[in-house]
Amino acid sequence: MKNYSFEDVYYTLLGELTEDFALPAIENAYTPGGECDRLYAQIHNACQNLCNRLGVVGEDADVELILGNFLSIQRILCEKMYHYGQLLDR
Repeated sequence: MKNYSFEDVYYTLLGELTEDFALPAIENAYTPGGECDRLYAQIHNACQNLCNRLGVVGEDADVELILGNFLSIQRILCEKMYHYGQLLDR
């Protein structure tokens, strides 16, 4: 695999880069209708349901903290796997 930066790979994987900047060898994991898109929609709906049950209007700080931390964990794990892949590719 070419020497792509972690940032380019990661943001292409998340679908956060426009087609002009996305790496052609990396699939957007959040393609509409795909598994990550479906799972994220379930998380979003569960958060809304939880806020409704708690009587929270808008976003709940604790729910947002949980989501944000899971996304941070995802990034850390992706970065580690990227670096391990770089080591194995040598």
